[in-house]
Amino acid sequence: MIPVLDSAQMRAADRITIEELGLPSLVLMEMAAAGVTDALLGRCGEARRVVVACGPGNNGGDGLAVARQLVGRGLAAVEAWLLVEEQALSGDAAVQLGLARAFGVPVQVAGPELDRFGQAVEGAEVVVDALFGTGLDRPLSGRMAEAVARINSSGALVVAVDVPSGLSGSSAELSGESIEAALTVTFAAPKVAHVLPPACLRCGEVAVADIGIPHWVLKRQARLHLLEAEDVVSWLPPRAVDAHKGKFGHLCVVAGRFGRAGAAALAARAAVVSGAGLVTVCLPAAAVNAVQALVPEAMVNALEGSAEGEGGGLEAALARATAMAAGPGIGVRAEARAFLDDLLSRWQGPLVLDADALTLLAGRLSALTSRSGGVVLTPHPAELGRLLGVATAEVVRDRLGAAREAARCSGAVVLAKGARTIIAAPDGRALVNPTGTAGLASGGAGDVLTGVVGALLAQGMPAWEAAAAAAWLHGRAAELAAERFAGAVPAGELVGYLATAEREVRTGQP
Repeated sequence: MIPVLDSAQMRAADRITIEELGLPSLVLMEMAAAGVTDALLGRCGEARRVVVACGPGNNGGDGLAVARQLVGRGLAAVEAWLLVEEQALSGDAAVQLGLARAFGVPVQVAGPELDRFGQAVEGAEVVVDALFGTGLDRPLSGRMAEAVARINSSGALVVAVDVPSGLSGSSAELSGESIEAALTVTFAAPKVAHVLPPACLRCGEVAVADIGIPHWVLKRQARLHLLEAEDVVSWLPPRAVDAHKGKFGHLCVVAGRFGRAGAAALAARAAVVSGAGLVTVCLPAAAVNAVQALVPEAMVNALEGSAEGEGGGLEAALARATAMAAGPGIGVRAEARAFLDDLLSRWQGPLVLDADALTLLAGRLSALTSRSGGVVLTPHPAELGRLLGVATAEVVRDRLGAAREAARCSGAVVLAKGARTIIAAPDGRALVNPTGTAGLASGGAGDVLTGVVGALLAQGMPAWEAAAAAAWLHGRAAELAAERFAGAVPAGELVGYLATAEREVRTGQP
């Protein structure tokens, strides 16, 4: 897992390295500038004219150091432009200004009007954005907003130092004008803005430069991490050559009704492909034949009584199950709510809830806190909003915060679906899953994810690991399917790529 920091955590990591470990701040700045210089030359080493736009504070100092290092490596046509008066620079930034001039870097002051600066960036092949760093906590305004707009419209390739100016390192939100970078070089660890949309969409390619802060310092600060394939393969249950189906659990899928049998079938098929030893689907009698035909590998038990009723078929399945997946297609009427509440009272083992089950739990997450088995919730933003009793727009503004709050209130692991799915634990830990494509914006894709989570729970994986591994495999399957489907990936086709995704991560071979 890769640590992901917010601005306060990054400041703490800097402080520990400088004050407690004794590494001078100027050394950190030099290493940061070297990281930007290396990345810039690797991406556009043939550039004939580079303009470095420098703001106040250490980000401006980083930019001045980059300009000096570029000149030192033989790029003659490099200019540094100060968007503040020289006397506004202090500390390490002021030192870097003196060094830049001593090494022959042309340094220009933009002044109140930005016409000369605008002409400079329009004539550049590369513009280095060193205006503001991770700590910006307000929208840009006035001259700085205008400077960013001029950089964005210049036509130059933009390399951002640390974070694109206008973004906050602590937030995924866009608020006002911000740099649209082709490449962002950040320091020590990615920040929240680099890994979550929509902010990450302004960052372009993100490179992380090692500036000398020890990994243990970063790890101690981080409460958010970026999921990696190595994590997933370390969690997946091994499959011994002499194993039998009884070794891999029994998933009970409670889903579907007449007209919604496809949801149950998709979840069941995904569970079969994802390694559950046995799968039993429980649903109303009217939908039994459809699911049996679509998923011959699964057993199908008819529920007795009303359309969302209960009966011996469910009791028999629960008696054998090692995990349960419930919700897709069960309906949201009053009898469905009563059915779900009764189901939750009778089943205390590992559980994944999705779709209609989440709607039926809206506003009453505390009903899950006393459960003894691990619970995974898989809401999309609208469902997450209903669970918390807030508008969808509020969730979209801060999906990470919403996921953490739902996990805290429910005691469950929350898999908050969306671009860069978030997995949040009740104790505040969170993961960002980097896999997936827009092709997952397709009916039934969530049912497939439910089946994968359920299969991993049934095989004995804890809720946190099961949710994270399922999100990664589900997203990777969509990436593989994108080679065939240019737009949406049909959910039934998505299931077929799950096995390829798992084989790839287990073997390390595409």
